[in-house]
This record gives sequence, C-alpha cells and structure tokens, in this order.
Amino acid sequence: MPISRQEYERRYVAIRELMVKDELDCLVIFGLGDDFNRGNIRYITGSGRGGCCVFPLEDKPVFYIGPNQSKSPKIRKIVEAIDLLELRETADHALQVGKEVSRFYKGNKIGIVGMGCISVPVYLNLQGLFGTKLVDAVSIFEQVRAIKSEEEIEKIRIAASVADNVFNQLMATIQPGISDYEIYGLVKNIIYGYGCDYSFDLIDAEGSKMNMTYWPTGEKLRNNSTLFMEITPAFEGYYAQLPVTLPVGSYPPLISKMVATWKKTDELAITLLRPETRVSDLYHYLIKSVEEDGFISPLRPGHAIGLDALDFWSITESSPVVLQAGMVLAVHPSIMTELGGDACGMGYTYLITTDGPERFSQIDLGSLK
Repeated sequence: MPISRQEYERRYVAIRELMVKDELDCLVIFGLGDDFNRGNIRYITGSGRGGCCVFPLEDKPVFYIGPNQSKSPKIRKIVEAIDLLELRETADHALQVGKEVSRFYKGNKIGIVGMGCISVPVYLNLQGLFGTKLVDAVSIFEQVRAIKSEEEIEKIRIAASVADNVFNQLMATIQPGISDYEIYGLVKNIIYGYGCDYSFDLIDAEGSKMNMTYWPTGEKLRNNSTLFMEITPAFEGYYAQLPVTLPVGSYPPLISKMVATWKKTDELAITLLRPETRVSDLYHYLIKSVEEDGFISPLRPGHAIGLDALDFWSITESSPVVLQAGMVLAVHPSIMTELGGDACGMGYTYLITTDGPERFSQIDLGSLK
C-alpha cells in the first residue's frame, strides 16, 4: 500500500509549522535519484526519482516533471502524492523555478532544501532574485523526518524481511568458486523480485576483507574465507539494512574472534538504544567495546535510515543527536585488524521505542560459524 493521503497531509502541516517559525515564505526542495539524496523530495511527492518541488506556505506544492513523465500512463505510480501537487512540465528549471518562487514571495526568507543537489543555473537565478533572503532550510526536513510514522515503520519492516530472505538465499548459495558478479546479480534479482523500488548493496568477496566496494570487481569466493555485503533493499522507498560477513565453508580463526567481538558489541548496543541516549555516547561505548578486544573500528558504526540509506546523521563522536522513540537506525560496528586488513562487518536495523529497541531482522548473525 502506498503512503496514505492523510500521512502526506500530516507532513505538509508539520513542515509549514516550522516554515512559519523560521519566517519562510517558500521552500525549494531538490533531490537526486540516488541512495542518499532522494528522501526529501520523496517525503513530499512520493517520487524517488529526484527533481525539484516548490513548496509554498499556502497553496499546492509545485512539482516539476519532464514531458515524458507527464504523458506517461504510469504517472500515479511515479508520483505517489499526485492529488496533492500541481504538476508542471519544464525544460528550463532556472527560469521557471525562479518565476514560481516569486509568485509566493512576500518579503520573508526563501529556504533551499538540498543544497548539494541544486544545479548551478537554478541557484544563481534564485540568488539573483532573492539575495540574502535565500537560506539553507534543510534543518526543517531533519526534524520532520527524524521520527518515523507507523506507515513508514511498516515499510521498513517489510524491507527488513526482504533483506532476511536475501540472507537465507545467500547462505544456501555461496560456495568456493562463485564470483561476486553472480552474487550481486542474485541479490538484485531477489530484492526486485519482492517488489522493492531499488537497493544499495556493498560487496567484497576478496578473502576476508571489508573494502566497501559498491559493485562487483571479479573476485571469486575461496574456501574458509568470507563474503561481506551490506544488504539494503528499499520497499516503497524505505530502506532497511542488514550488513553481513558470511562464512564460505567456515570462518578463519581470526574472523571467528571478530564475530565474537561483534556479538558482544551488538549486545551492548541493545542496552543503549533507548530514548535520551546521546548518539555521541553510543559511539564511544561501541568503539571502546571493539578496542577492548584488540581490534579497531575506524568506520562509522551506524547511521539513521529511512527514505535515504543514510538519513541525515551518523553515529559519530561529535553527533549532537539524542535518540527518541520512533527513530530508526542501522547499527553495524566494524571489527578490523587495520584498514584494508582482515575484517568483520555486521549489524541490524533497529527501531527506538520507549520499551527498548525493536530489531527488524529475524536473523541471528551471532550464530554464524
């Protein structure tokens, strides 16, 4: 089921309340059709293909689409919130966006959401029209997207179940001699076969490494080595993540020790994933747990997840975020001897609740040998 009209309307009200507080006449929201920059535009339009939307304090948001989209009989599938939007064909964003924003401008500020996605011509045109009135307003979306609604949570649960199915089929398939191309194709086939929109899947089949490559590179699995993957399907736009280090045959002794360290660290995380926990504290506890066993954890040990594979913030030592009920995050501390050396990376997607964390995956990674 798509996100309901009532949920979109709730979002619009929440955004506009913050616009009033920040004295904004209008937002101009930009997105890209990738795994890290589609969330803001999809949050208000239901389209995960990127684009531009002018979001006024009053009146319908204006969503710009290409002529091929507007003539498509699939437009309602492409733009989920179509009945709440004014669709506008455009061949010149710089000119048309400026005219549209001017129509809603009343002398207050104009907010940009997606500074990293805006084209230079559009930005220069808006800057020429509004000067210092043009401000970065991404914090509005950071606030409204932080706490997931029940509809959003249900879609993340489904995405997590797809990831579990991928795990089960990988465990039944991987063996020495299989190439990372075959594995990558299998994973994509399973994910799309379950009706997911897209997926983000890191892979490394080289020995027992965790080199975080985004695509296969021709390695073949070897006996008593590992396959590392971040299985990250998105169901109706919502990602869940299941990072795994899978044994090919059995784990090498050093990796077995790393898996034990990961299991201990994940058990620690469960005690900390509660409302009012500071993310910076979570970071220090996770890293300390790994280092106590003589390993290093140089990569971020997790991040928020939802409409983007990384929803604004990561688990870092300087994060100002405080956990709240309704937040969803992937927790996956890395266990390494050194960067580029033998490594283990695993984890789960968790929902923060007042009663403690809910783990979406049903897979017991700690039982792997």
